[in-house]
Amino acid sequence: MRFDFLWRAIVVTAIVVLPVNPANAAKGDLKVQVPKSAPLLKGRALDLRFADFAQGIWVRDLNDCPASRIDQSEPGSTLAIYRGLWEMPDRICQVYGAELGRLDTQRAAINCLLNNGAESIELVTVQPRGNRGLLVQEGERPPVHFRFCEMITPVLKAEDGQ
Repeated sequence: MRFDFLWRAIVVTAIVVLPVNPANAAKGDLKVQVPKSAPLLKGRALDLRFADFAQGIWVRDLNDCPASRIDQSEPGSTLAIYRGLWEMPDRICQVYGAELGRLDTQRAAINCLLNNGAESIELVTVQPRGNRGLLVQEGERPPVHFRFCEMITPVLKAEDGQ
């Protein structure tokens, strides 16, 4: 018992007496670095909203129109785009950089909150198809064709009855 006590005392003394190098960590060293814009968008004039041609509620199958509740639709079946917001049944996203002034194709970097609570950063490309279609490509996935369902009425106009 006395030997055990003596051994512990020696170990504690050695730890206290031995020189220890100071930790050289600064505030924020462990922070994750998130790019401020997607590499494909670097060097381009950016906006914080989608192009006018992409605004509205879009469906894969016109039988799903009108889309009463996007969050309750089948995954991948419905898409709502309004200004800088992008909503699908499994996520809601906000634009943090989009190509400015494109009429034929627009790329946008979006920050998404998924239904399971996780977050993701994605790059999407939207392109009009005819006068009532939208081709949507998320990252490297194959493009998906959506059909126009309805316009999104701004809240202020909806309250006025317009």
